Amino acid sequence: MVSFSFFRGREKVLLPIAGILIFLILLIGGRMFFEKVAENRKAQTKEIDLVVDFLENLESPQIEESKILPIPEKVSPLTGLEIETEIEIKPIAVVIENHPASRPQMRGLNEAGIVIEALAEGGITRFLAIFDTSEKERVGPVRSARPYFVEWAEEFGGAFIHAGGSEDALKKLETTFLLDFDEDGEIVYRDFRYLKPHNLFVNLAAVRAEDFTNELPESWFDFTEEAPNGENAKQFSIDFSLSSYFVDYAYDITKRNYHRRLNGTKHTANGDTIQPTNVIVQFTEYWPIDNEGRLELKTNGEDMAWYFSGGKMWKGVWKKTEGRTQFFDNFGNRVKLQP
Repeated sequence: MVSFSFFRGREKVLLPIAGILIFLILLIGGRMFFEKVAENRKAQTKEIDLVVDFLENLESPQIEESKILPIPEKVSPLTGLEIETEIEIKPIAVVIENHPASRPQMRGLNEAGIVIEALAEGGITRFLAIFDTSEKERVGPVRSARPYFVEWAEEFGGAFIHAGGSEDALKKLETTFLLDFDEDGEIVYRDFRYLKPHNLFVNLAAVRAEDFTNELPESWFDFTEEAPNGENAKQFSIDFSLSSYFVDYAYDITKRNYHRRLNGTKHTANGDTIQPTNVIVQFTEYWPIDNEGRLELKTNGEDMAWYFSGGKMWKGVWKKTEGRTQFFDNFGNRVKLQP
């Protein structure tokens, strides 16, 4: 049984990373804490300091193998997974909404290599999904950009898919080298079987047909065959703001990934449960910038990071210098994740 709880003395944000391989979840705003998945989610007393309570006994103790599948020779720089030689890697960043009305028609999120989940205004969360090789013809629903989504997308380069955006986000987008795709009726199109604004999708195959190149490093993360060291963390939860955005993660010892639940039910895309292999929680500062409640948050500098992989949890720091966010353990080594 593992319990995680934290409270803030200053406004902080969490960025976790997970996806079909890595989910980078950005916790901004509201009361932010990790806690064990339990029947009674009691309100916690706010404290100034970070409090982490580890209990050694799991609810269902199991003997866990430490063997991890070997990394293949041809791999994606985003995920460490094998890719076909003839497929050209082109990073495509898509802003995907998470409003409850959009979830039944959600498509493609489980095929992304990296997913960033962050708070937008009004307590809702929104995703930035980074695709490496997918040619799926229906991904979305696509929603509007915010400045921090543009800043993260710029790290990967390639194409950026959105449905308009805040004034600051659109101005920032003009200063980047990202290939910009907004709603055009063909590549980014509406499916009128669903109500607006939850019916905008993107055809990734059509985006890949455009002329842009891969500028990704050889490996975005360091991937390892070894099981991670850390405290047992088979289950943990993230409270972004509202109950409809409450996220649970439960580790599957057989598949070596985390089953994601949203508001108490399985979170699915294409009908398949989203099951990230790694989750990173990245802490940062944020603040409101207008009467609409839009947020700005710090994407540069450094702060704490928590890592969840292989049913374990350990701590470190993130740093963004020279345009790229990197993750380290408490000894200054680049974090190693499972493919």
